[in-house]
Amino acid sequence: MGSRLIAIASLAAFYGCYFGKMLCQKRRGIQTDQLGKGKDGFVKAVEVTMKLAAVLTVAAELVSIVMGTGRSPAPVQIIGAVMCIVGTAVFIAAVLDMRDSWRAGVSKTDQTVLVTDGIYRFSRNPVF
Repeated sequence: MGSRLIAIASLAAFYGCYFGKMLCQKRRGIQTDQLGKGKDGFVKAVEVTMKLAAVLTVAAELVSIVMGTGRSPAPVQIIGAVMCIVGTAVFIAAVLDMRDSWRAGVSKTDQTVLVTDGIYRFSRNPVF
């Protein structure tokens, strides 16, 4: 039960940060979700497929947690929980450090700044 709570809390923190950042930027007139917009043909199909896969992944994560499909031994669950917490913390630090340069696909008309401070001193793209 403890691992389920950690998983749900980590998912809530991750997606709360993700959607919270998108909402904050949208309020300031910055369109963060550019995937599939203004594109045609194969590129649009790939980007729309990526968006759909991302949404379905969230659903699969929630179903997996609620149904308790993981049957790993306790030490593996502990290692997984620690990795989940650390990964979520790195993601949140990266989103915060990126400030307004954060986008899910950058429009050709938007000007963004290369971020090289904070967590980006150590990794080119710590979000991924």
